[in-house]
Amino acid sequence: MIVHTWTLENYTKFFSHYAYWHTLLQSSLFVGIASALTVGLTFPFAYFVATKVRPERRLVWIVLAVLPFWTSYLIRVFAWMNLLGEAGAINHLLIDVGAPGAPFGLFGDNKDGIVITFVYLMFPLSFLTSYITIERMNPAMLEAAADLGGKPWQALVRITLPVARMGLIAGFIFCFISMMGDYVTPQLIGGTEGFLYSTLITNQFGSSIQWGFGAALALIFAVAVFVLLLVMKAASGGTQEVGEYTRAYSERRAPFLRLYSVFFLCFLYMPIVVLVLLAFNSSSSIGFPIRGITTHWFAGVFEDPLLIESLETSLVVAVTAVGTSVVLGTLAAIQLSRSRGRWRSLNLGILTIPLFLPPLLLGLAIIIGLNAIGIERGLWTILLGHVLLTLPIVTLMVVIRLEGLDRNQELAAADLGARPLQALLRVSVPQAAPGIIAAALIAFAVSMDEFILTYLVTGTNATLPLYIFGALRFSLSPSIAALSVLLLGFSFVLVICGLIVATTGSRRNRRNAGVAVTAVPMG
Repeated sequence: MIVHTWTLENYTKFFSHYAYWHTLLQSSLFVGIASALTVGLTFPFAYFVATKVRPERRLVWIVLAVLPFWTSYLIRVFAWMNLLGEAGAINHLLIDVGAPGAPFGLFGDNKDGIVITFVYLMFPLSFLTSYITIERMNPAMLEAAADLGGKPWQALVRITLPVARMGLIAGFIFCFISMMGDYVTPQLIGGTEGFLYSTLITNQFGSSIQWGFGAALALIFAVAVFVLLLVMKAASGGTQEVGEYTRAYSERRAPFLRLYSVFFLCFLYMPIVVLVLLAFNSSSSIGFPIRGITTHWFAGVFEDPLLIESLETSLVVAVTAVGTSVVLGTLAAIQLSRSRGRWRSLNLGILTIPLFLPPLLLGLAIIIGLNAIGIERGLWTILLGHVLLTLPIVTLMVVIRLEGLDRNQELAAADLGARPLQALLRVSVPQAAPGIIAAALIAFAVSMDEFILTYLVTGTNATLPLYIFGALRFSLSPSIAALSVLLLGFSFVLVICGLIVATTGSRRNRRNAGVAVTAVPMG
């Protein structure tokens, strides 16, 4: 029962009981180590792509690195369960070769499996944040350091790390926030050992029915995240000056870095390969060995009425949320691209807040707010949550697209008698079209995959991720592997289409700009 009176009792309860604040500290330490490990293991690969790969080939490496990030994280967790579980591929291989002590229990009775899975889930995001900053560095600085007698580790400490500092810190922050807000992966992978602070929060809104205390725990979590952001911002010390951006790269061979990078990609795609093998396995149970090849499980996916209903709900939510975000986000992006000064920075800051908050906190804020005004949860609450997630993505991508575009075309349209709405639809929107389409595709993939927020705000409606979660917990069937492969393929196609549209649009604009410049009469 919720008592609507002002009190500090919930906060007193937190600080006066060792178990509560100790869980927060222990979870922060555990997640902090996992985040640092993720950033450290990703850095060599990001360095290789940013400094050793020819610029025209980098996009291929980047796409290969980030594609797994845009697939369902539940599916990726499921893949690791089938790779490192007691009946997984690795243990099966160790048993076949007679390894002593096999099978090894990495999942279910300790936290090793949680760390491995967390690192895998956050690898692509950590790579992007590191790569973006390292690419700003001119490799000629490293060559000059070597010519002056500097050792590789000295160049790393004095040149590379200062340049990459902001990216490494940003990667750590994103990993830390994502891991701290994930209460599903620890439960699936760690069993009873997967109890983190996020689990403590969600329990208050579940079996414990202590919403006031749960809200206090969530607010303490939000404050802790805010403090972390301030500390990391102070530790970053600002952005290192690196001079003008160049597309240069180092031609010196780096066999170890290349081998490490290949291993990195193998690590990213190994669980996916295992998942595909299991989807085509003719065995009636998930696991190894492979007893034959069949497509029967793919047909079974479309014979499950609950699955079809969940898929329809997910499509309705995704299409509606993305459509809403595209309309509102495009209008906001056009206004932001024309704004200057402090109001623009303030608006961008407010807009990006949802990106720095775990879906756990967004979901809890929605259900607490709905309960306070006496509104029942339903399909529309899922829509509201997904709009909160996708609107910042769409807006920021369209803002990036519109930055620097010449507004003279809009002014010319107005001089020719076009109304503001006509100029918007016929001039501004076509210019932003590649960014809008790419943002819509990526936002659609995010909406189709979102589980944590959906799980909190849903009423009786089940989306596809909720169906998959229930299947992972209660009924492991080869059809789940087949469904996972279908969703992986669908996500890959969406992201690749978004990248192609964005890239093609950018090239076309550069080409048109060049034509326009040559067409201007001289004199």
